[in-house]
Amino acid sequence: MNDKYSYMSVITSEMVKYKLPYRPEDAHKGTFGKLFCMCGSKAMPGAAWFVINAAIKCGVGSVRACVVPSVYENLSRRISEPTFCVVSEDKDGFMSKDSLEFILRGIKDCSCIVLGSGLGYTKETKYLVEEVIKNSKIPIIIDGDGINIVADNISIIKENKFGLIFTPHPKEMSRLIKVKVDDINSNKMRFAKEFSQKYGVCTVLKGKNTIVCDNKGNIYMNTTGNSGMAKGGSGDVLSGMIGSFAAQKLSAVDASICGVFLHGLSGDKCKKNCSGISMTPTDMINELMNIFKKFER
Repeated sequence: MNDKYSYMSVITSEMVKYKLPYRPEDAHKGTFGKLFCMCGSKAMPGAAWFVINAAIKCGVGSVRACVVPSVYENLSRRISEPTFCVVSEDKDGFMSKDSLEFILRGIKDCSCIVLGSGLGYTKETKYLVEEVIKNSKIPIIIDGDGINIVADNISIIKENKFGLIFTPHPKEMSRLIKVKVDDINSNKMRFAKEFSQKYGVCTVLKGKNTIVCDNKGNIYMNTTGNSGMAKGGSGDVLSGMIGSFAAQKLSAVDASICGVFLHGLSGDKCKKNCSGISMTPTDMINELMNIFKKFER
C-alpha cells in the first residue's frame, strides 16, 4: 500500500456493531430522530421510495417525505410509514421554487435531510437545493441530482456549516472535481481525501471498495458488496441508510461507515439467496431485517 495512505482503516463488522445506535428499552420515536427526504419527481418516483424504505428499515424514528403531487400519488399507495410534505410541481413533474418556504418550515423539527435522489435538475430544483444547503441547520446527505447541482456551483458548499455528506459514484465525482473518471477510478482514496479536506465534508465515493473519507482526511475502505448491486436504485438505498443513521445522531463519518458496510452486506446476502443477476434494490432493503438480527445490541 502507498505509504501516503498507510493510516487507512478497513471497515469491519465489529467496527459497525460498535458504532450502530443503541436502542434503550424506554425509547420513543423521537429518540431516533426524524429524517426529511427531499427526493423524487414524476419521472423518478422510485428514488423517493427506495430512500424512505431503506431509512425506515435502518431504525429512524420517523420520515417526512417532501414530494410533489405526482410522487405522492405513487408513494401513498405503496408505503404507510412516512408523513408527507406535498409541495408544488411544474408542468414536467419537478419541484417548483414556490415550494421553498414550505420546505424550510418542514425541516425545522427534523434531524437530518436526504437531498437530491431522483429530484431532477431544472432551474427551479437548482434554486431549491442551493437554498436548502444555505439555510439548513442539520446534516444533509447529498445524492444524485443534488450532486449534479452542486457541481455547477461548488462554492455553495462553503455556505453550509452543519455538515454535508456527499455520495457520488465516479462519474458524479468527476463532475464535482473536474477530473476524468478513469483518473478517479485509479486513485479513489486520493480524490476523496482532497475533496473532503478542501470543502470540509464527508465523502462516500461509491464503487468496488467504496471509500469513506471524513473532513480531516481519515480514510475507511469498505469490502462488502458485489456487481449484482449495479442497478438503478441501489444508490438511493444507500442514501436512505446513511440518512437514517445520521438522523439517529451518528456522526457523518460513522453514519457513512455503517451505511456502506451494511448496504454491501445486504447485497452480498441477496447475491447468495437470489443471484447477482436477478437481485434488486428492493431485495436488498428486505434483507436488512435479517442482517440487523446479528448487529443489535
